[in-house]
Amino acid sequence: MLSKHIVAHNVAGWGAYKPLSAFVVRVTESRDDIIFTVLTTGGMMYNKFMRELAKLPDDRLGAIRSRINVIALTEQDISPLDPLTEFAPAFEALHSTRPLICKASGLALHGLPPPTVALIDPFAGYAVDAIHAVAGSKCSILSWMTAPAGATLRLVGPEEYGGVGDLSPKVEAEVSSSGKSSAEVAKNLYDGLSSGKLVGVPGIPAMYDYEWTPQEVNLADHTFFITSQKYMRITDGTICVSSSVYEPEAMDAARKWMSSIGKVWYPVGPLSLPESMPPTQAHDEKESQVISFLDKMQSTFGKRSVFFISFGTVFWPAQPEKLWTIIDELIALRKPFIFAHSSSLARVPEERKKVILDSGIGLEMAWSPQEKILSHPATGWFVTHGGWNSTQEALFHRVPVIYWPFASDQPYNAARTIQHNAGFELIEVRTGKLGTQIPYRFKNSDSSEQPTFSVSAAREEFRNLLLRIEGKEGRMVRANFERLAKMMNVTWDEGHEAKESLEAFLREFVDRD
Repeated sequence: MLSKHIVAHNVAGWGAYKPLSAFVVRVTESRDDIIFTVLTTGGMMYNKFMRELAKLPDDRLGAIRSRINVIALTEQDISPLDPLTEFAPAFEALHSTRPLICKASGLALHGLPPPTVALIDPFAGYAVDAIHAVAGSKCSILSWMTAPAGATLRLVGPEEYGGVGDLSPKVEAEVSSSGKSSAEVAKNLYDGLSSGKLVGVPGIPAMYDYEWTPQEVNLADHTFFITSQKYMRITDGTICVSSSVYEPEAMDAARKWMSSIGKVWYPVGPLSLPESMPPTQAHDEKESQVISFLDKMQSTFGKRSVFFISFGTVFWPAQPEKLWTIIDELIALRKPFIFAHSSSLARVPEERKKVILDSGIGLEMAWSPQEKILSHPATGWFVTHGGWNSTQEALFHRVPVIYWPFASDQPYNAARTIQHNAGFELIEVRTGKLGTQIPYRFKNSDSSEQPTFSVSAAREEFRNLLLRIEGKEGRMVRANFERLAKMMNVTWDEGHEAKESLEAFLREFVDRD
């Protein structure tokens, strides 16, 4: 039997690679004639991807491992904003069936058929260009979109669905005529997208455009987003890591948009690999420390008592005073918590660390095993920026979310989850020129009811939220979140959306001769 070869590549961000690991497993388990090669970077991306695959039981992984190739094209981590120059020669080697060496393992790939399908992060436009230059029409390309459909519509979709459209022609034209850099032109265009215009994305209440950046964030180069707008329209279609169970209105709109431009749209979410190791068993010393803390908190305060606070690896509050006051409130009310701060922007003063340590109910750490924490029965609530990976992991482990969104897909995830009455969002924690303008939901409120975005208001809001969580509303939100999670978990069952989408993708792009 002649093997089929799929290749995949993303910019160096774990949010795109983590669900890809689960998709690789789904594909290779669905067809025994498919070889799947992932071209990634060295360092963290390679190591985390390999560890993700290692979650599988030995017999399950052993049945597919020989057809999965994970190739580090660099020895070190690189910035997700930097084009990976090593991609083009690596793909050319695969296309020409020449050897390709992994810079992490030293192993060489050789004797494989040329790839006929590529899954490419639309932010990695350089990879799409390289594949077109090397393989032409011999290799189909699909965008690998790891944001939900509604956020995708806003960030890259047409204006009729609440999107910003494709700004790349405007950028290219002005760069050509003015001589300005693409970064400068892109920034000016994006600044004009926060003018107070009302935005309606299917499936969530209307918001002012500035509410899509509720926190002060320092994005140096907006061309990153403009790249995705251009290349999602160039590829043959999109594989979206989301589900109609979560966002039926946005999913329907995304299908219609893609169909109108002659593209396919395959929803395959949620995507996560189950951990074969029990929640109370550790991989390493760091996990052992976390589990010991969670076990102790469970024995003292009971199940679902611990708050887990994490803003991921990128984001950090511009006003950390609002974070400290929330932690102070947890300590004052004797609510146990884990506080993770893995962003390079994070600055946690030593006196803050001491306050947490001396409380006896808090654990502070620069990096945390997120899924290990979420899977533990002691964990009850997740205070998070609300990226799609974190939202999916919370759903997978059925830990309801308190959103503290910053930008990108996060405001949509918060709004959509709240539409299900399955989560909460903090408003007073917003910062910056954009974030501290009045939200649309308060436009008709008395001035006394409108948010002030002060530190004291953030403390009061969180204190009141803790009371709501302990009462009828908290029980309702938890029940709704667990029901939503259960509904999403069946999308991979026979006859359901994710399973059907995978089969449709394989029939259309892989099974054909």
